[in-house]
Amino acid sequence: MRSYNVKLAVIFSLLAALLFALSGVVIKLLSQVVSNEMIVFFRQFFALLFLLPILLKRQGRASLKTSKKAPLYLLRTFASLAAMYCLVYAIKYLPLVDALLLSYTRALFMPLIVFLWFGKRPPAHVWWGLLVGFIGVACILKPSDQVFDIAALVGLASGLFGAVAFSAVRRLTKTEFPTKIMFYYLMLSIPITAVPLATSWVSLNKIFWLALLVLGLIGVIYQYVLTKAYEHAKGPQVASVLYSTVIFAAFFDWVFWKEAMDGYAVLGIGAVIAGSLIALGLFSKGGPKINGELH
Repeated sequence: MRSYNVKLAVIFSLLAALLFALSGVVIKLLSQVVSNEMIVFFRQFFALLFLLPILLKRQGRASLKTSKKAPLYLLRTFASLAAMYCLVYAIKYLPLVDALLLSYTRALFMPLIVFLWFGKRPPAHVWWGLLVGFIGVACILKPSDQVFDIAALVGLASGLFGAVAFSAVRRLTKTEFPTKIMFYYLMLSIPITAVPLATSWVSLNKIFWLALLVLGLIGVIYQYVLTKAYEHAKGPQVASVLYSTVIFAAFFDWVFWKEAMDGYAVLGIGAVIAGSLIALGLFSKGGPKINGELH
């Protein structure tokens, strides 16, 4: 039976949450000058540069050979990139805390994706979690006479695409190593993101290139500490700690942009987190039922 170390899991999960919020800060600062397409391409490009030597050393070229899982690899890549493009757009136009939390709604979409894809009917607690969670989403979206803020809807789409990517990763991890999954995700990302990059290139000074480099490095470290967190605790337990990203993001919003959360935002954040944890089964009898994998 697999043994867990909850203290280490909490430490790694908190570090992952902080890194995710920090990446949001870098993206928000970059997005004022750098295009969405450039941010996504160079985030993937620099992450691959940092990871490639490590992957080749650990896995070896032979173990990185592809299998018959090409459709799943492609689905994961397209879904993850769609989620990233949506997230970068949302971060540019929304408070950081709202954008990052909306991307975390993948936990709410996951049971629906699993049901449609695998035919597994969710238990009763999942439906209660979805109800609570999407009430929170409505509070964050703040419907008005203009229906919804388009940036908020794009942020919500990030959560939906993230759930599809997460489901693909779940299937891949049954036969593939996590490092191999990450390698092909980044490799496939480069030619795909190069196409929109060609139409949105702008000249940058050294500061912005350094920021893009840092963004790629943060992404690599984030994936590493997230992997370590999942090694030491069950997926839903890790997910519960990862929501501390909201606290870090709210702090950065206040420090850098003097943004303060209103009552609707606080209520919405609380409901989304509670709904997600209910849907993950953290409060159900017998504990969590859904395992988490890398996204």
